[in-house]
Amino acid sequence: MNTNATPQDSGKRKKKGKSLFRIWVEFIPFWCLYIFIRMLPLKTAYSLSRFLFKLMFKIDRKHSDRAIKHILHAGITADKNEAVAIAGRSYDNFSQLLVEIIKFNQLYSADKITYAGNPESIRQVLESGKDNLNVIIITAHYGNWELAGTAWAEKSGIPMVSIMRPFGNPLIGRYILQNRESGIHLSVPKDGGIKGLLKALKEGKNIAILADQHAGSKEGVETFFFGQPCRTHSSPALLHLKTGVPIIPQITRRIDDNFNFEFVVGDIIRYTPTGDKLKDIQTVTQMYTTGLEKLIAEKPEQWLWAHRRWLNIHRNR
Repeated sequence: MNTNATPQDSGKRKKKGKSLFRIWVEFIPFWCLYIFIRMLPLKTAYSLSRFLFKLMFKIDRKHSDRAIKHILHAGITADKNEAVAIAGRSYDNFSQLLVEIIKFNQLYSADKITYAGNPESIRQVLESGKDNLNVIIITAHYGNWELAGTAWAEKSGIPMVSIMRPFGNPLIGRYILQNRESGIHLSVPKDGGIKGLLKALKEGKNIAILADQHAGSKEGVETFFFGQPCRTHSSPALLHLKTGVPIIPQITRRIDDNFNFEFVVGDIIRYTPTGDKLKDIQTVTQMYTTGLEKLIAEKPEQWLWAHRRWLNIHRNR
């Protein structure tokens, strides 16, 4: 599943693509690490990745300090030392995710997932057949978000379509996508992707959208997240208002170090339009933003806190 580039202004020079030489220079070490991690037992691979991310947490102060600042800004804790500890655990979560993406087809099975949250939402996932109507899944960079699309499709019996940002390196992207996609879970490119998502909904498929990052002024509406102003992607609200397909906020929470996870689902969102389109879009966008906030707040250390999220702490466009 994945998220979210801001369109460039027409007056700005288009960003040049990477040269073939640079693509291969980046790909070769990635490929070596990829093959090496796939050869390792899971616990050993976790240990290696954790070591690398602990170094990153100490060396890349720009992003680790940003994560700490965000935790304090969101009111998760007022204690600086505790914020540092939560940020460190967030990096640790991401280190595990890297291993799990690479080893996905070696590890995944349906019995690795349990379910928690709103009972009606859980039934929507588990009860396949004609009574299980399709849904719009709104998820976040939390736990193992890459797992959600395939697992949801398998459990519901309904194909899943998610939106993705093009990879900066197409060779690396090919390796990532071969683990993410399957016959029941496909991705559409972000550019023009809303048409693909609308088509999928009309065909009765589920769709999944990551909606926890900052959105540009052309793509989002202002909402509140952990009590602070932000701008959130409004495309899920537009799709819901156009089709009437319900929205379910969802996160995939890691339970342990044995590739066991918990699908946590929030309240189903069904909204009746008032006729005021702008108000309706803002209201629905706030509803799923609040839904994600409630799920993340239960165990905030599994969210990726280094995102530039809030309008009153960064100079976001």
